[in-house]
Amino acid sequence: MQQQPVRANKRLGQHFLKHPSLARRIVAGLGLEEGGTVLEIGCGTGAVTANLVDQGCRYIGVEVDDRLCSQLRRRFSGPGIEFLNRDILTLDLGEIRKRHAGYGFKVVGNLPYAISSPILQHLARHAGVIDLAVVMLQAEVADRLAAGPGGRDYGVLSLIVQYHFRPEPLFVVPPQAFKPKPKVDSKVVRLVPRPRRPLRPAEESLFFVFVKQAFSQRRKTLRNCLGEVQPEAWARLSQTLRELGYPATVRAEKISLTHFLQLFDSFRRTSRPCDLQ
Repeated sequence: MQQQPVRANKRLGQHFLKHPSLARRIVAGLGLEEGGTVLEIGCGTGAVTANLVDQGCRYIGVEVDDRLCSQLRRRFSGPGIEFLNRDILTLDLGEIRKRHAGYGFKVVGNLPYAISSPILQHLARHAGVIDLAVVMLQAEVADRLAAGPGGRDYGVLSLIVQYHFRPEPLFVVPPQAFKPKPKVDSKVVRLVPRPRRPLRPAEESLFFVFVKQAFSQRRKTLRNCLGEVQPEAWARLSQTLRELGYPATVRAEKISLTHFLQLFDSFRRTSRPCDLQ
């Protein structure tokens, strides 16, 4: 049965990939193995889906648009194929892995521009259950994932992603590859989870509160951004900054992930924990 064309929903930020060769390159970046599980975020009109369902893996598609989800269910059906009409941000990927993963659990997706950052943070929270992710993003966002300290692209998202993953840029996707055409290039990035992370899960939440506070006023110094820090806590942090070779007037954008972790270690060992709410 021929599928009826679906108009892109501007509210959902939909841009449908229309080039089969690019869809195949995205899937190739996953390195799928027979017997594993792949979860696709934002299946759209099925350009990538069509290259995933015949890979010998269990396939789970997550599509929030009920019109598209209905079409996808009609077009692709069979053992090991499942579509969820859900928002990816509401899914516990750990539970999905427990139920479905055999030899691996990989994620792929053309992430909507408007909510790509929340989705990346959602994937980061589930990095422990993901073997690999390949995502397509607005080029500007993709550049932030691998950015180093000192550049304008470096910020909270860079630190969150780099703490949990090793980002690997793969290739650029031009606007004409989509319908409707976006105004900017996209990029495909592979995210390889780090096998070991330096903080316990209970500490990670506070670490990223600390990082977000440090970047809360990008033009101001770290000291001004951490304005609520108790005097003795700042004294310890200031000492650590000096030991790491930073001036007291340093801004957060100059500090590497490794050094942020050392600063956080100084912070959490302070006798009176400060309020970073």
